[in-house]
Amino acid sequence: MPIQSFSQSDFIGKGEKMDLLEFVQRHVKTKVDFDGAYGAQCVDLFRQYCKDVLGVPRTESVKGAKDLAERYRENPIEKGAFCLITDSRSCKAGDVAVWGATKANPYGHVAIVLAVRPGGSLAVFEQDGFAQDGARLAWRDGNSAIGFLRAWEAV
Repeated sequence: MPIQSFSQSDFIGKGEKMDLLEFVQRHVKTKVDFDGAYGAQCVDLFRQYCKDVLGVPRTESVKGAKDLAERYRENPIEKGAFCLITDSRSCKAGDVAVWGATKANPYGHVAIVLAVRPGGSLAVFEQDGFAQDGARLAWRDGNSAIGFLRAWEAV
């Protein structure tokens, strides 16, 4: 099975939005601090993606990235902009993957999916709030994600 990848037609939007590739090229190896608080967090990169690519100007305030999936039903902005997918086999490029809390990270993690390999490995664009080393490309286990946010326009 081939790697599923992003095509520009997946996110044709309104106005001056950029596509996913432009977003990655603009922000890779840079620190994205969307809200100016707590440094460059993974949620900051998610919010910048929402604004620049999906046309969602602001998302709900969350205590940690995990809340994007765990508290999805309580967040009207997320419910209006995204559908929540819990089956990792349905994940595709352009989705936003959310991981739950761990012993090392009580806040969880969020990353933008760039490609999906058979078996559930995800190529992602992410930012590590603990390391504060900027946005980067990485591989993650999609099977351990607690949910995926997909823009309604891409459903």
